[in-house]
Amino acid sequence: MRLAKAKTAITNFKKLTNDHLRTVDLMLTYVEVGTEFTNTYGDIDEKFYSSMYSMYDKVVTECEKDEELFKEFGDRLYSVVIESDGIGWGYHDGLADLYYSISWVE
Repeated sequence: MRLAKAKTAITNFKKLTNDHLRTVDLMLTYVEVGTEFTNTYGDIDEKFYSSMYSMYDKVVTECEKDEELFKEFGDRLYSVVIESDGIGWGYHDGLADLYYSISWVE
């Protein structure tokens, strides 16, 4: 996986479209794919998980600001937490902490 290229693609998409919903969708997809990649191929490294965590944090921040965004992405945010269980470097715990920090979570 080329994280830098993926992040650049998300940034370019945001600039070109100014579509907030789809940009957040791409950001979450980035984390979903990274988590799936680890579950398929095994543990990566701390830098990889820091990047996934950082992007997840950005999605959570956007969802915290807008309940409609949370309604759109809440199930997927939770799924990433579930799918990350057992992944090292504190990744799962960090994602869980971020998810449960969202005020819309019941």
